Amino acid sequence: MSKTNGAQGALRTRVIIVGGGPVGLAMSLLLGRFEIDHLLVERAAGTTDHPKARGVDIRTMELFRLWGVERKIAARGLPPGADVFAIVDTMAGAEYGRTVPELNLGQSPSWRCMVAQDAVEEELLAVARTQPHGQLRFGTEFVRFSAGDDGVKATLRDLAGGEEEEWSADYLIGADGAGSNVRRQADIEMRGPSTMAVMANEYWSADLSHLPRIDATAAYRIVPKTPGEAIWTVLNTNGRDRWLSAGPVGRDSDERPTPRTDAEVVQMARSQTGLPDLDVKVISRSTWRLSRQVAARFSRGRVFLVGDAAHRFPPNGGFGMNSGIQDAHNLAWKLNLVLGGQAGAALLDSYDIERRPVAESNADFSLGNQKRFVQTDIALRSGNRDQIDFWLRDTDNHLHSSGQSLGFSYEEGAVVPDGTVRMPLQSRYYAPSDRPGGRFPHLWMDLARTESTLDWFDRDFVLVYGPRGEDWIGVAQQVAARTGLQIGTRQLDTQDTKHGISMGQRGATLVRPDGHVAWRSPWVPADPVAGLGSAIDTILSR
Repeated sequence: MSKTNGAQGALRTRVIIVGGGPVGLAMSLLLGRFEIDHLLVERAAGTTDHPKARGVDIRTMELFRLWGVERKIAARGLPPGADVFAIVDTMAGAEYGRTVPELNLGQSPSWRCMVAQDAVEEELLAVARTQPHGQLRFGTEFVRFSAGDDGVKATLRDLAGGEEEEWSADYLIGADGAGSNVRRQADIEMRGPSTMAVMANEYWSADLSHLPRIDATAAYRIVPKTPGEAIWTVLNTNGRDRWLSAGPVGRDSDERPTPRTDAEVVQMARSQTGLPDLDVKVISRSTWRLSRQVAARFSRGRVFLVGDAAHRFPPNGGFGMNSGIQDAHNLAWKLNLVLGGQAGAALLDSYDIERRPVAESNADFSLGNQKRFVQTDIALRSGNRDQIDFWLRDTDNHLHSSGQSLGFSYEEGAVVPDGTVRMPLQSRYYAPSDRPGGRFPHLWMDLARTESTLDWFDRDFVLVYGPRGEDWIGVAQQVAARTGLQIGTRQLDTQDTKHGISMGQRGATLVRPDGHVAWRSPWVPADPVAGLGSAIDTILSR
């Protein structure tokens, strides 16, 4: 637990997290799993009451499975197969067509979930609060920081009483969103367009559970009734009675004379649903900028950026929150080893090296989906049935994104390349592989399908060896004894290449705590202890 230094009265912890959204909460949960003392501060009084992001991708659901929250989060979302857009004149009226859900090919123990951010935050907070190594302080504002060679100092302000506190820590993490104060004070610039459009969200409640296929449709695109009318999307947050209407309100700024009144939102909801007497209650609203930006760097000295503080994507495809949670997953194990003295500080440099290219890829994918929406809107306004059908079919490339979610690979950083050539990423299709840099493939380890290979990777490095590779157990033990690093061992009793396992009968792969392959040896080298030991030293930047 964070503590007070009695000699000087200074408040100290190991890591300060600024921001208590889904990414900051994931960071707290991860640090707690590594038993790292930390403090999380969030300016708001509690978690969000607005859906914001709405969708958890496959990789993030795998992490939620590992952290014990997958079932609770899935229970608050739409059922499997709801990753569908419907083109309609109104939600209760005529339907022009709909996309098809992505086929689950069994490449993961989990599957994507269409669930709103407010539900995700509540479930992550419930787990983070049970951990003894973190303090979570809402209603607390981050004011400023200073950094030196031996740590950071942060000034925090309690918003209720106005009192300020000075805290010291080894590291500071900015998870404070698109307008990140941490990023600005660290003097890290964002690259890319900051405003491509200004959008409005209107969050309202109304019971629509009686409508057909209502819980199997993630979003409704409303075909405009008059020329020049804006096309709005109604997003389904729980399949029953919570809806988010999203649409453009300006190019560079909100061009409306005034925001909609509650009465106007009620009328809009009735028009979009096609139910003139619908009982509608307005919950909340927000205005936001459509951006495509990635920070020039994800860290500066002892300060790190995660989530929207480091990257802003168009929401099309749902990769913003997911990328941020995966940022935290990448950073946490590295902080653990550096704080524990098992790795050099240079290991932390790999965070930027690995995650920034992934952010650029996800930003491009999201921007492509946004451009696809523009073409779809043109088709909807045209009234041309063939044109509408073409862009409706093309929208499957927006929603079917297993390759984008699971197929990213770290080509540089805390990995040891083995000379094989990277296959191009296909956003729609995932090709599993045990090649260094990629996520280790999922295989079920029991007939009941309860244990996945992915369950092996959590807090420690794991050496996975082939059916005839038992000698690697002793190798791992010798290297662990020399380095002081925990190295688990697991045997695969199959070499089914359709799952992307290429390490061979006697080979092995070293998998990092985040489930990504760090090193692969498809055969036993002349000196396996030296080979594995050299790989460990390279990864940990010794």
